[in-house]
Amino acid sequence: MKAHIDKVSLVQVLQRVQSTTEKKTHMPILSNVLINAIHEQQMMEFTATDLELSIWTQLKAKIEEPGSVTVSAKKILEIVRELPQEVVEFETHFGNRLTIRTGRSRFELATIPADDFPFVHFFEEIPRRPFDREALRKALARTLYSIPSDEDPFSVAGLYWHHLGPEAFRFVASDGHRLVYSEVPESAFQGLDLGNGVIIPRKGVQEILKLLEKEGDASLTIHENSLLLGIPDALLSVQLLDAEFPEYQLIIPDERPSSFRAEKDPFVQALKRAAVVSDQKWRHVRFQVKQGVLELDSGNPETGQASDAVDIEYEGEDFTVSFNIRYVIDAIQAVESSQVRFEWVDQFHGGVFVGADDPTYLGLIMPMVV
Repeated sequence: MKAHIDKVSLVQVLQRVQSTTEKKTHMPILSNVLINAIHEQQMMEFTATDLELSIWTQLKAKIEEPGSVTVSAKKILEIVRELPQEVVEFETHFGNRLTIRTGRSRFELATIPADDFPFVHFFEEIPRRPFDREALRKALARTLYSIPSDEDPFSVAGLYWHHLGPEAFRFVASDGHRLVYSEVPESAFQGLDLGNGVIIPRKGVQEILKLLEKEGDASLTIHENSLLLGIPDALLSVQLLDAEFPEYQLIIPDERPSSFRAEKDPFVQALKRAAVVSDQKWRHVRFQVKQGVLELDSGNPETGQASDAVDIEYEGEDFTVSFNIRYVIDAIQAVESSQVRFEWVDQFHGGVFVGADDPTYLGLIMPMVV
């Protein structure tokens, strides 16, 4: 293989595939990217996988000799990013070496034969449907914060996407301490059949968001327990989780008799100020709800305390409750309305944050005992 590639385009492609590779693995090949130089089309193809998430992308290049090789995705990105010239040369040699050259800079990287790379099937022959990419991007961005990490043994580490009647889809995530959902009209995904719903793993949600940052047409489908997403010059395959999502509706109070309204920006700013004296051990913020004002208290005996106040629209009885301050900030920042409404039953049930003018979003947080 011998090829010349534009550096800027190459960095963008390598950044896209590097996050897909497996960082902690006993199979070194999963840390590599498969590079395939095609002489007839003058194209370079790049494929990466962790066996559950796979990505393919391509870019134009000047191909002198075709060939395929795999190389460390992390190391090749680090090298190319620092190169001074605008054109990068790749050349493979006997002895499993890839040479990278530009100007007076020269690097050699160890490789693994392309034949050892796992077979990745993107089901190009399966029709994908166009969809509203901004609607999907917004729904994923608003719910990502509540998807638990893979190490969490007490909850489903994915985003539940299901039909909500004939007119809407709902995206739901919960880590056991908080829950969030975002709704999207059915017209955003016309003709898409989710059956009883699908669960997208956290890493899959993150990679979908990265692909949707780029403008252009997009299409997707669900096939053989995989979500297949296509954009110009890239394909993503995400293996869906084989799990049963809890009956989340049971923990959302049907009736929430008490509520107040607050301006979103001053509310978030006050919370961020109060969070300065919080830490991993003392993570709470105490809400003291009074007529016309919300008083915030946070801190710990070792670092110090903070108190702040926010103007609110409220005329009920005084009420006190505590939450994880980071959770509250996350929930409010996902609200798109200029005003936030906080609704509650009592200090034992989860508090609900919604947009004052946005019925498509809900964030629920369980209270803390301080």
